Amino acid sequence: QAEAAYAVKLQVSPPITKFEAPYFVDYVLKTLAKPPYNINNSDNNRKGYRVYTSLDLNLQHMAEQVVREQIAQKGNYYNFHDAALVSMDPKTGEVLAMVGGDDYTRPGGQFNLAYDVPRPPGSSFKIFTYTAAIESRKVNMVSPVLDAPMVFPIGGDGPGFVSGFAKYVPLNYDRRFHGTLPLKMVMGNSLNIPALKVELRTGIPAVVDMASRLGLTCLGEPCGSKKPEDYGMSLTLGAYPVRLADMATAASTLATLGVRHREAPILNIKDGLGKDVFTYDPAKNEYRAVDPGVAFIIASIMSDDRNRCMSFGCHGDLTLAGRHVAAKTGTTNDFKDNWTVGFTPSLATAVWVGNPDNKPLSHNSTGIVGAAPIWHKFMTQALAGTPDQWYPVPTGLHQVGQDFFLPGTENLPKTLAQPWPQCKLPAKYNPYSLTYSQITVDGVYCIVNAPPPPPTPAPTPTPSPTVCSPPFDPQCKPHD
Repeated sequence: QAEAAYAVKLQVSPPITKFEAPYFVDYVLKTLAKPPYNINNSDNNRKGYRVYTSLDLNLQHMAEQVVREQIAQKGNYYNFHDAALVSMDPKTGEVLAMVGGDDYTRPGGQFNLAYDVPRPPGSSFKIFTYTAAIESRKVNMVSPVLDAPMVFPIGGDGPGFVSGFAKYVPLNYDRRFHGTLPLKMVMGNSLNIPALKVELRTGIPAVVDMASRLGLTCLGEPCGSKKPEDYGMSLTLGAYPVRLADMATAASTLATLGVRHREAPILNIKDGLGKDVFTYDPAKNEYRAVDPGVAFIIASIMSDDRNRCMSFGCHGDLTLAGRHVAAKTGTTNDFKDNWTVGFTPSLATAVWVGNPDNKPLSHNSTGIVGAAPIWHKFMTQALAGTPDQWYPVPTGLHQVGQDFFLPGTENLPKTLAQPWPQCKLPAKYNPYSLTYSQITVDGVYCIVNAPPPPPTPAPTPTPSPTVCSPPFDPQCKPHD
């Protein structure tokens, strides 16, 4: 019998989870071990603590189902096989739903992609750039920004470096240039070159500070390893990894017009005798992170579908029928990460789509394709049966038509105050073969205006929601 038993081939079974929302449960256990709770697993088992959480099981089930459906329907074609979602109550910071992955039971599936694994946020990070810019009062929401080729020198040595400098030539997703547009449209259409200009005009340290104030606790890896002055220009393009849960917190902060609540997954803790050990008080967990007028202006830009029709099409997955809602997508330039972040006054949700092994997505999957459908469907279901909500105009803002201005910013110069003069270049030149001396004037970066790109063939008309209204380009291409 012993020999027979030894001959039996052992099979390793996957871990069995007999509890709901396993990623959220793990997240709560990790949170309990930190201040102000300082309760580890052995304490919990020994002392019989009862922990009451913020989880809304109805929303949790919705989130899990929507994630599974998107992966099943589009995952094979676009080569994404995992996703994460965090949804919060902006007014309290309570975490209402958390999906840390598609399947907790598979090998390696216990890593919580919503919290444990920071990922580059792509253009969703531009939220912080434009919030910092509006706060700086150097621009307003209609400041014209030129979208044209621009070349930046980057110090270094080796192949491709000219006189000790390499050339950084940023491109928009569609590899086209769109001329001069108001700031609200360069943000809405997620144009990269204007975002870099606005970032440098505002100051990278100011953008880092804004990201921290709104909710980011980790910006780059390892977390906390960088000083504000250590970040490069690619910050605004989302090159530095962040936590999905932090992006949900940042969306919540904007959703409360600048009042930040730290994530609150735990509402009450009782000891073995039923005595309260901890009770969550939202009023003690909040502080003002940004002026309400600044937050309102950003929310207005992000909620106006006309600001993004040129690139994303109108009436798409960044809108909710019959509702005011603010949203922004993100896509990393290597197509490894798709994001969508958005909010109403009562619900803030962030979604990530990609692969845990960091494999790129296929068929140019972008935030509007991979993450936005999850965000849209979840928000639609979660808000069903509730009235539309939006914000009254904060005291002190000046309104002109549908645009809003901080006091003193209504009459900013008609062109974005540039830190760079125009480059003095010959009539014919290759914008990608310029020397350092050609792209600086008295040591300051200058603007390189290349000849307009050659005309591109008219794209094949795409089905709704990519139909735009004048004055926008009727041939809309969803992207980013």
